[in-house]
Amino acid sequence: MSGVDLVLRGTRLRWGGTWVEAGVAVDDGRIVRIAKEPNLPPADETVNAPGQLLLPGAVDTHTHFSYGRPDRTDLGTGSEACASGGVTFFVEQAASTPEHCPPTLDVPALQEKVALGERTSRVDFGVHGGGCAGNLDQVPGLLATGVAGIKVYLGWNPVGRYQASDDATVLALARTLAGTGAPLEVHAENPSLVAAATEALKRAGRTTPEVYTDSRPTLAEQEAVSRVARLGEAAGAAVHIVHLSSGWTLPVVREARARGADLSVETCPHYLYFDTGTYRERGPYAKVNPPLRSRPEVEALWAGLLDGTVDFLASDHAAPSAEKAPGSQDIFSIPPGFPGSETMYPVLMQEAFRGRLPWERLLWLLSEGPARRFGYYPRKGTLLPGSDADFVLVDPRATTVVRNERLHHHSEFTLFEGWSLTGVPVRTFSRGETVAEGVFPGSVTGRPGRGRYVRAREVTGPASPGGSGGGAGTARPPPP
Repeated sequence: MSGVDLVLRGTRLRWGGTWVEAGVAVDDGRIVRIAKEPNLPPADETVNAPGQLLLPGAVDTHTHFSYGRPDRTDLGTGSEACASGGVTFFVEQAASTPEHCPPTLDVPALQEKVALGERTSRVDFGVHGGGCAGNLDQVPGLLATGVAGIKVYLGWNPVGRYQASDDATVLALARTLAGTGAPLEVHAENPSLVAAATEALKRAGRTTPEVYTDSRPTLAEQEAVSRVARLGEAAGAAVHIVHLSSGWTLPVVREARARGADLSVETCPHYLYFDTGTYRERGPYAKVNPPLRSRPEVEALWAGLLDGTVDFLASDHAAPSAEKAPGSQDIFSIPPGFPGSETMYPVLMQEAFRGRLPWERLLWLLSEGPARRFGYYPRKGTLLPGSDADFVLVDPRATTVVRNERLHHHSEFTLFEGWSLTGVPVRTFSRGETVAEGVFPGSVTGRPGRGRYVRAREVTGPASPGGSGGGAGTARPPPP
């Protein structure tokens, strides 16, 4: 091989279940060789990183960068947060506020969102389509244009003509998706159970943050997951549950899979680290849908994360407006949501460094698992020859303290404020180009508009090395 664009030397890669010292050669934005030092080609640019870990960039398949106030987060500022936190690919949800662009319910709306992203994003991205009774005829066109999946809400109207879906609509959408490889994505809470519990609390005058979990009981999630799994089975479609909140719902997931349902679930870092006690500590800042759960439910969720029942992680990033302030005590009158893309990878890395989460499992949960489920693997989510050169250098010795004022997510808060981290990203590459540099959160150097829209299920890159759900990883031969 003659000279290439970039070579990283002296790094440590996770390979075949262990750490190996090797380097990576990049040309034209793709990995072209992973090899020991003597076998790396000359390059226009060389990065020497002895002792640093080279990990695949995270793939965050649940972001709401264009659903909120444009001065808070949009596809441009959201991609800043991604680059800072080692997320090299994100998939934007279908809902959008009019100030950003229309919800992606048809091809023109999708094209508008893609154009916005390609003008502003620092890293590559995908887009989810939306599904409801009013756009059933638009779904084939959305799939042909490369959306990751079709998102439905069971009981809430996200915006405008993006309406909530009843069971008949969910079944119709599932039948349209059957055989396409695209999953039907579901916000799974039973709306009538939520409405009844919420109304009872309001009638009793109980509206402080501490009661919010009671307004959206775990039973509402369990019932909805069970129901949409059955609807997906009947249609022969893949179903994906977004932001599953309770470990007590996982037996429902296991039961459906035992019947043969093609059912995947994601959870989010906030459901792993925070519980109902956070409402007392952080008040309205702790509001999210579904809500935070009890400590036993959190521990059960961790168990499911470790045993493979939880397929992967996503941030569900949302940066709500200043209405979410400490003085707001009516929990039902303030917006839900947390910022999360920027902190997700650095926080979860701590579990691998401490030994609670095996490295193979971490890399599956944050990279390969989501890339596979939504049809971006092996172009995204892995370190293999032929894959995009999306990776992160991590210094195991680097330390930082999370301070919201230093983060790039354009939100007034982070629930991880004050957390001390050891072993964090120090450089993020997107298609071989440095987009963030310095100890996390570092400096974002990627220019707006360098990110590209990537169509789902257009496989480019290396042949699959095998492996599927559960994410133990497959042994690979050592680098040459």
